[in-house]
Amino acid sequence: MNVLCEACGKDNAFAQPHRYHAGFGDQGFLYNDAGNLTLVWGSYDPAYTQLVGKVHPWMLSEVQRSRLEDALIPAPKGGRWRFINPPRCMHCGAPIGEPLSSGNIYYLKYPDTIDLDMKDASTSFSAVLRSGS
Repeated sequence: MNVLCEACGKDNAFAQPHRYHAGFGDQGFLYNDAGNLTLVWGSYDPAYTQLVGKVHPWMLSEVQRSRLEDALIPAPKGGRWRFINPPRCMHCGAPIGEPLSSGNIYYLKYPDTIDLDMKDASTSFSAVLRSGS
């Protein structure tokens, strides 16, 4: 699928047929500060529920969101994972969608996405948690 950037007019190509709906997959997602990488996890992952309880990511309180963000290791590129980070154009860096904090539950999977909810994933949400979280 392609997402046109309104700021620069260029297409952003994603290897997915449409924006994914986190609610249909019982998933959480966050973008890094640069908005060019996605973290995806399952709402029922034991490490996630131990951290914030049995609450879907789009239903978390501000306190739970902060707890989750503070517990995450830095993104491999582009800073921290945050609920307020939108997906960004791969060409100019302008927002091309809405962050999870806005109530949006549709997400884009950038190249090199960290998807911890794949059926064949060998890691869980605990792989992105700081030691002691």
